[in-house]
This record gives sequence, structure tokens and C-alpha cells, in this order.
Amino acid sequence: MKRKREESSKGILSTAAPPAKKRMVVTPWRDIAEFSAVYDWLFSKQTTPANRRKALSQMRIWSLRRGSLCPASVLATGVLVQAQLEDKQGNPNIQTTYASAFTRFFNFMSSIMQGFNMTSMYDTAKQLGLQSFIVDLRHLCAHGQELPPAEVLRHTSEHCIEWLRHYYWLPQNETMTNLDAPKLQRKDKAAFEKELRTLMEIYDLALECQLMGAEKLKAVSKLKSSTEFNKIRVYCSAKKIKTTTEILDKVISDLNSAIKRQNSSMKDLLDIYTASVLKMKYFLGAGLKHTENEEVVIQATQNLFRLFAVQGYIENIFVAFVQLAENPNADDESRQGASYWATKMLQTFGMLRKMKRMYTEELDKNPNTKTVDFTTLNKSEISKLMRTLLIHSGCDLTLTLVFGECPKKPRSWVFEREFLMNRVDPLTPHSVPIFNSLLPLVEPPLTAEQRNDLTKLCDIKIQHINQEKTKNPKNLPMDDQTDDKNTLEGTTFGIWTLEKDNNWTTCALGVLPTNLSEIA
Repeated sequence: MKRKREESSKGILSTAAPPAKKRMVVTPWRDIAEFSAVYDWLFSKQTTPANRRKALSQMRIWSLRRGSLCPASVLATGVLVQAQLEDKQGNPNIQTTYASAFTRFFNFMSSIMQGFNMTSMYDTAKQLGLQSFIVDLRHLCAHGQELPPAEVLRHTSEHCIEWLRHYYWLPQNETMTNLDAPKLQRKDKAAFEKELRTLMEIYDLALECQLMGAEKLKAVSKLKSSTEFNKIRVYCSAKKIKTTTEILDKVISDLNSAIKRQNSSMKDLLDIYTASVLKMKYFLGAGLKHTENEEVVIQATQNLFRLFAVQGYIENIFVAFVQLAENPNADDESRQGASYWATKMLQTFGMLRKMKRMYTEELDKNPNTKTVDFTTLNKSEISKLMRTLLIHSGCDLTLTLVFGECPKKPRSWVFEREFLMNRVDPLTPHSVPIFNSLLPLVEPPLTAEQRNDLTKLCDIKIQHINQEKTKNPKNLPMDDQTDDKNTLEGTTFGIWTLEKDNNWTTCALGVLPTNLSEIA
């Protein structure tokens, strides 16, 4: 037993202390190299007045970068070095310069601590590791009738510079490390991303259940797996709700609150939000899975699009759908779903444009016409005049997404020609409905001839794509694929050479651009 105790005690004694936890600090210097350069200019044995002036200039830059957040030790070093350089240049008022620098030095360093009155200055100096005579000298410089001799101030400044080196500069230079910025993720960003992912997942599950006819939790439990049902059950328990309709409404409310809580300076907020929307698989394909009951899909998702409009993200969501439909690396189901929703949104844009035109015409005829606020379309209750405009827009309201403008970002719901022409090159069978729906919304408007030409160009490209698929079907035997590759080997496109491997996703340049003039 004694031997075991000795061994256990030895084991305890030999246990190494846990490593100190590193802190992340925003510094005024760019990296360690910049800090080390200033350290060498200040404290190297071979340093020169020119090097110290360079160090002083760099410290002033640091002060400008961070202002009041610049480290007090850096500011304290700067005032002392400035005084020493003026002393070297033969400043006739060197006593006053040193006295002012010395007073500011102590004030900078005492600001690190809590005490600021005279009775606590000795305690402050003790906590900092400064001798008590520094406090006495500071008092003489700030309040004395006569300044201390220049020689005393000169030696004291050298002592304080050396103290600063051991107190601040040397520990920082030896322990500081550069931050690997790409691996850094803000805690608020990670929390926001997790919150959005959870809410979108709940929305996607609840939407599927509602469209499948499972309104209450008992029906949901029979439709979904135990894991998915448990997520819905926990959410319902926390929010005190019982039906899928209530879940959809509550998720919309929580999404709105989550966006409002975020600081507008978060650069990735919109990217995170858009990515979360595109990850809702059932939502993307809902319109294609329920073609016979499309009005039910529109009704269930109406509030989600109104939320996008209120938040000012409707245009960004639309562009994300367009890009997904054009993305050759995405799966067909996601691309078809994105095309469906983008086309539906374009129908709404066209409806809003027509409603505005009708309202303008009515206003020209009757200046006393009531003012119409198109942001009210994002609410369930709208004015009588707005309802009249909706009816006369000619759209089937049961099959059309009804949303309005963002209060902060009103727009005309038209697209520049450049946006349309940028859709030609990545055109795919999935994006053709989007392209055709864009034609009447282009500003300045296209002539009938221009629309016909673009439609023909669209048809030619799709025909070419279909011919390529016919020549190279994915299910060909390996021998047939080899023969086709051999016939294409050696084909060149200017500086480009067609490789045997047609997987362009591995190419850093993306995909081989199509020359539309050759196709035509």
C-alpha cells in the first residue's frame, strides 16, 4: 500500500500544468513581423536614432488604426521615445518635454489599473511593478513648482523604457502568434447559422406533412420517422403549438426575429440565409410533386415569400434560384425545383408591374384616387383598391404568389438587358422557363423581333444540348464511350483543347464556354 501511495504521489507531482489558454486580440499591427520589426528598432543593441524614428512613426500609425483601443504600453513607449529623440537633437526645453512625456507615461500605464486618485497611485505603481520614486517624480513633473533636473529625467526615461521592454514588449514578442483567419468563425455567425438551419429544417418537415395531409401531431408521427418526428415534437412543445399550420406560422415569426437580432455588419448574413433556403429539399420540389393541388402549395408557402419581401431579400432569393437552375453540378431535382419557384416569382413580378401601371393610369384620370401602398401585399388584410388591382391584373390568385415591396427597398420589378443576356450562356433545359418569363420584364423593353430572335436562339441552344445528350448518353457501354471519345480527340477551340475527361467540374476555369455563333 505504501509503495502504491508513493507511486501515486509521484504521478501527481509529475503531472504537467495545463497549457495557458490563448486569447484572441485585435491588434493595430498587421502581423508578428510588423511588431517584431518595431521591437528591434527600439531595443536592438545596434539600433540608431533613424531606426527609433521609424519605430515612432510606426507606433503613430498603430495609434491611428485603433485610436483609444491602441495598447497603453505602446502609447507610453511612444511619448518617451519622442522625448529621447528631441533630447538627441538638442531641444533647449528638454526639461519640459521630458516632464510632459513622463507624466503621460505614468497616466497611460495607470489607466490599465482601476485607481486614479493620488492616494492609490503608489498601489498602482506596485501592481505594475514600478518603484515608488516614479510616483514621486510624476507628482513633481505634474504639480511641482520646479521641474526635476534634466539628467534625472533622462536617466528615469531610460529606466522606464527598459521597464516597458520587460513588462510589455518582450512578453508580447515571445508569445504572440498570428491568427489563421480562414479558420476563424465568429461565435455569433456560427450560432446564427445553426439557428437558421434548425428553423429551415423544421419548416421543411412541417411543409411536407401539411401537403401530405398530416395536420396534427398524431398524423405526423405516422408519416415521419422517429428522429424527424421528435424534432417537430420538441419544437411544438417549446412553442406550445399543435398543428403543422401553426408550426409554419411560428417558424416564419422566428425567422423574422432571428434576422432582426443580427447586426447588419455581418457580411455573410445574406449568404447564410440564402444557403439555408436552398437546403430545404422538400420545399424546392413541392410545386413539382403536387401539380394537381398546386394551389395548396402556393397557399402553404405564401407567408414565406412575404417574409422574404419584408426583409428585402426577395430579389436575392430569386437570383439564387436562377443560379441553382443554371448550375450544371447540382442535382436535377433541385434545379427543376429552383426553376419552378423562379418562374413563379417572375409571374408575381409581372403582376406587380401591371398593377402599378394600372394604378398610375387611374391616378392620371382621377388625382383624388386613394394612395396605394404596395407593401401591404405582404399582409393578410389589404385595402379594397388593392384587391381590385389584384383582380384586374389577370392572374389566377390561387396559383400566384402574392407578395409586395420591402418598405425600405421599393423597386420597379424590371430587369436590365444585361441580366437577361447573362442568362444565355449558362442556359439549360431547367432555366428555359426562367429565360422566357424574363423577356417581358426587360427594361428597356424588347421589340417583338428581338424577343423572337432570343427565343430562336434559346431553342437552338437547347436543341444542341439535346443532340449532345443523344450522342453521348450516360448509359452507353464502355466500348461505345471509348469510340466517341476517340472521334472527339484532337478537337480544338482556339487555344482550348478538348480533353478525354469531360468532367469540367474539376477544371479550375469551370466549364468550356459555348460559342453561340457556331451553334447558330
